[in-house]
Amino acid sequence: MAWADLAPKTRAAFDRHVAAVEPEIERRNQPGQTFLWLDQDPKHRAAAAAGEVVVQHVPAPEVPGGQIQHWLGGVFIPGVTLARLLQVDQDYNRHKVLYRPEVMDSRLISRQGDRFRIFLRLHKKKVLTVVLDTEHDVEYRMLSDKKAYSRSISRSVREVKNAGEAEEHVLPDGVGTGFLWAMNSYWRLEERDGGVWAECDAITLAREVPMGLGTVLKPMIYGLAHDSLVKTLEAKRRSVLQPAPR
Repeated sequence: MAWADLAPKTRAAFDRHVAAVEPEIERRNQPGQTFLWLDQDPKHRAAAAAGEVVVQHVPAPEVPGGQIQHWLGGVFIPGVTLARLLQVDQDYNRHKVLYRPEVMDSRLISRQGDRFRIFLRLHKKKVLTVVLDTEHDVEYRMLSDKKAYSRSISRSVREVKNAGEAEEHVLPDGVGTGFLWAMNSYWRLEERDGGVWAECDAITLAREVPMGLGTVLKPMIYGLAHDSLVKTLEAKRRSVLQPAPR
């Protein structure tokens, strides 16, 4: 697959979009607002309560040289507490165990209170397979004793060539096939109804679809973003329901 390096104008357009949508995402955290997206649609909420992973595509603007994918999804995790979920979430050294196979490696780089810098090696597969070394800044906020919000911003997304082999090497940021250049996630968590509702806004940046390759690349990149959120929500539910390590 031909390379598609990230251009400064493409990254700038993504940053502008994030700056535009973050206030609306943040608005849900304010008193008097509907906190959970799932609560806005009885069918979505009922489906999640029945065990489904519910996801929805959110329209995003076109950007020069790339494409933004914005997906919104949620799950219900029965029989657990918010404290348990946060304990699992913040155990970043174990994400490589809890979130396999999509998370191949993980570690906590640093922590200052409720702010974390973390490393994740990600395995993305949608027809083609891409391995990425990523770093993220993650911040948690307790909105009440039953509600929490977290914001994860990717600071580095580097493609790994020949992962796990003797000739493995990591490319610079923005260099490679361009299936993922940036990824932000915004989590709303609420303990209620005998469990925890967990939902996420996931916003990613990837390469544009070259002329003539739309029928091949567009579904691949679109599906990669969709499948990644579904797998993340499924893995979060699975990991939180596992017995705590002794």
